[in-house]
Amino acid sequence: MNVTESITWTSADSGAKTLKGGRYLFNATATFGGGSVALQAMLADGSTFATITDAGGNAVSLTAAGWKTVDLTPGQYKLAIVTATAVFANATSVPV
Repeated sequence: MNVTESITWTSADSGAKTLKGGRYLFNATATFGGGSVALQAMLADGSTFATITDAGGNAVSLTAAGWKTVDLTPGQYKLAIVTATAVFANATSVPV
């Protein structure tokens, strides 16, 4: 049986959340207005976050409503919101 994990972030709650790792569908809607919403992972120092990339080396960042599929390791993840408002984002595990 495959268990799906789903984590949600909003403009008001974009802080770090724990993901179990695996393949995820990351999606976001917002009033982008030229801004962006990126998924960031905590680095080894335990305090620094950096925008992650997908298998093609592209930042997991959206400038319009949409989604990206990404393989993640277990760890802490948060959103980096640049000028976008009314953000609603989600990462849902995808059984492989």
